[in-house]
Amino acid sequence: MDFDTVVLLIQSKVSNACHPNVGLVNICKRLMNLFWRIKLQHIYRERNDVTNGLATWSHNLDLGYYYFEESPAWLGCLLLNDSLGAVKARLISSS
Repeated sequence: MDFDTVVLLIQSKVSNACHPNVGLVNICKRLMNLFWRIKLQHIYRERNDVTNGLATWSHNLDLGYYYFEESPAWLGCLLLNDSLGAVKARLISSS
């Protein structure tokens, strides 16, 4: 899902019990309460290739949780781009 949506769900004081990822959101909230300061910040997908790649890939999966014992081979170049700080251009509306 879009990270803007994730931020809204996690920062919401009201639990959205109907959302399909409510369990994961609640786990995130509990983990965040263990730390002194947490800041959620939107990062454009062009600056976070790994997350964008995994999110795009997940659209073909059934709803649920997926764990990797090792990184998928196709993720290697995306990990390299992120670790090097590779930047891509993006047009953003000024409104």
